[in-house]
Amino acid sequence: MKTEVREKLRVALLMALSAGFIDGFTFFHYDGRFAGAQTGNVIQAGISLAQGKFNQFWDFAIPIFFFVAGVMFKVFYAHYLMKRRKFDALYLLSIQLIGMTVFTVMYATFLNLPNSVFVGIVSFFMAIQFDTFNRAHGLGYTSVFTTGNIKNFSVNLAQWILTKRTENLHVVRVLGAIIPTFFVGAFLATILGKYFGAWTLMGACILYFLVFLIYRTEKI
Repeated sequence: MKTEVREKLRVALLMALSAGFIDGFTFFHYDGRFAGAQTGNVIQAGISLAQGKFNQFWDFAIPIFFFVAGVMFKVFYAHYLMKRRKFDALYLLSIQLIGMTVFTVMYATFLNLPNSVFVGIVSFFMAIQFDTFNRAHGLGYTSVFTTGNIKNFSVNLAQWILTKRTENLHVVRVLGAIIPTFFVGAFLATILGKYFGAWTLMGACILYFLVFLIYRTEKI
């Protein structure tokens, strides 16, 4: 059976690379805020509240609300597409690509937003990615943050050492390829952000466009 396009490894690598890129950019250039890894925002919001820094609490809480809105939007829109027998991943990818590109151009040229709202809007689009691209070669993975990937990699590596089962080795190989791309994305965004500012996010848009091209040139 052919692998569905959204589950192909090259798609997973590009989406993971984009997630590391975006989170590396927002964390380094926007005061430690994450667009995808909401656990970091939740923890920092709790710390800020405990320290009585109420304004800082909202700085970290706002992206969380945007992320929740993004997940809900994806669920509602996917339900709408399913009723019309349309392929939801391509439409959702198009929304992410167009939305991120337009927003990046607007923000880099004239749009003036508080940092928390800027990161929040990016979080909205990251949430769509998280809930759409979550399988690679039939395996569950996370395309927005990588803690679960590292855990599953470690479990399957241990099981392979004990049993030598090929299915465990397959998981190790797939996740072993995906995990480092988050690191590479964060590294590139941090370096590029020093020179290109908000335009740096166009790097993630280019990665989304490459995924879009894969969808358009390969059979679903």
